[in-house]
Amino acid sequence: MRAFLKLFDAWRVGVRLGFVLRPHRLALSGVVLLQLCVVALSVLQPWPMKVAFDRVLAPLDLESRGGGELLLLCAGALLVIVVLRVLVEYNANLTVAKVGHRVTRALRLVLFERLLQLPPAYHGKQRSGDLLMRLMGDAPMVKTMLVDASTALFARSLHAIAVLAVMFTVDAQLTLILLGLVPGLAWVVRVLSRRLSVAIRKQRKKEGALADFMGEAVGAVTLVQSMGQEAEVTHRFARDNRRSARAELKAARAAARLSASVESLLTVGVALTLGLGGMRVLDGVLSPGELLVFMSYVRGLLKPARSAAKQQARVAKGVACADRLLDVLDQRSPVRERQGSRVVPAQPAVLALENVRYTYPDGRVALDSFDARFDRGVLTALVGASGSGKSTLVALALRLMDPTKGRVTLDGVPLHEYELDGLRSSVAASLQETVLFGTSVRENLTLAKPDATDEALWEAIDAAGALQVVEELPDGIDTALGSQGAGLSGGQRRRLCLARAFLRESPILLADEPFAGLDAAAARHVFASLKARSLESIVIVVTHDPVHLAEFGTVIQVEASADPDQDLEDAPTDQDSSPYLSQDSDESPLGGGGPAPCTS
Repeated sequence: MRAFLKLFDAWRVGVRLGFVLRPHRLALSGVVLLQLCVVALSVLQPWPMKVAFDRVLAPLDLESRGGGELLLLCAGALLVIVVLRVLVEYNANLTVAKVGHRVTRALRLVLFERLLQLPPAYHGKQRSGDLLMRLMGDAPMVKTMLVDASTALFARSLHAIAVLAVMFTVDAQLTLILLGLVPGLAWVVRVLSRRLSVAIRKQRKKEGALADFMGEAVGAVTLVQSMGQEAEVTHRFARDNRRSARAELKAARAAARLSASVESLLTVGVALTLGLGGMRVLDGVLSPGELLVFMSYVRGLLKPARSAAKQQARVAKGVACADRLLDVLDQRSPVRERQGSRVVPAQPAVLALENVRYTYPDGRVALDSFDARFDRGVLTALVGASGSGKSTLVALALRLMDPTKGRVTLDGVPLHEYELDGLRSSVAASLQETVLFGTSVRENLTLAKPDATDEALWEAIDAAGALQVVEELPDGIDTALGSQGAGLSGGQRRRLCLARAFLRESPILLADEPFAGLDAAAARHVFASLKARSLESIVIVVTHDPVHLAEFGTVIQVEASADPDQDLEDAPTDQDSSPYLSQDSDESPLGGGGPAPCTS
């Protein structure tokens, strides 16, 4: 039967994801040997009953019946066979479970690594909840297909082949009659499995959308409550929940139809065996014990058939989930490291953009024919209107993406000629979007420098003007923060992110809107720290407000695209419109007036 001999689409995705199974080839080979033993013991299991029935119980002549010793011997043999089969099957299942856990970990790890490698533009197009569903929900489903379902179908296939071979030796004619049911069974499995696969793909898509909406709603609970829209958001969640439940029910119906159809056809086979086999016993072709063995084998085929139907549902789910994983794994970051790349200078002197143009995948243009130079020892401000491309410049300097035209150089060498890890380790960035994890303050900061000492931590915290903020926390630097730094104000989160950048002590520092959300005193303290850092590093401060920048050594103006349709405000890596900007006023917290900014 096709359900036993082939895993349909599982073969395609199994080949693609086979790399997670290679480290476990020895363990899986052991499972195969154990399953061969299980099949052999299963085939032997009915024969003690055959001997007992034909030699002891069936003869009409009491004198021709065997003694009780033979009956006890048959019972003991049956008990030994069953116990051995159970023990061997237990060890096989335990090995499969161990391999399955390791495969799940490997799938999650490789998927997580790929997600971290993909550029911001990719993540900007994806739903975070759906990506989380692929990582946490789809990976175990794929493991079930690759390990659990595959080994189960393999074992059932071996069992079916062995049983059919023995059935041919017992009564070839009756076996051929029963095999007439196989084409119909294979057709039913093929058609219903295809419908099941479609239903499961729709189900996983609905579940991903539900997880994404739930994550967004919980993350924006303050906004929802402030607008009094709890009922409306709950209504939307209930609607998506119903859609997901309906999709799940359709998949369950398809799986139930598959199981019921397979079992019905095999029950027909049992009935045919009883009727035709009984007639052959009456004709003297078969002994009663042989009919008993034959019936036992036919009934035994129900178990692999039921298992095949059940595993087919798992395979269908696994294929649908594997396609979702492969959709991520097939993505390639456009930013790649060349073989034999250069080592980044320990103390670079100049970061420059030469005739740079960047075009987003949707055709929007930023930094058209843009030139700029950032020198070590000079505190440089990068100013411009929202959507002009300031954050795009930051992403180019970090080499999160490469320019479409022109080049970005460090000490005259294009960034793509440097080692990628070395380049990024040479840059410390405090991005416009504040990102904090739900761990302690210490763990959030040491993400930039895992081996940082306590002295270095407190120096970075003080430089960012966050000393009082941290000291007032319940457990100080070891206080566990809420998700995304929940419980802290926007200015406090921004200062901790800046402290993380200071702690990195990289020769290039990019601070995107470091003063947004800060009061005047905190902003002056942060500015003084940036000024001090600029004496030995390339320091670039991105700001939304070009007014009152007299204390900066150089001010570079970024002009928005001349095309009014090229609005970059929604570009994935150029989100200059931050919720914290609403706290800025026309007066800079740094104070003072200054010369008109230099336009580059």
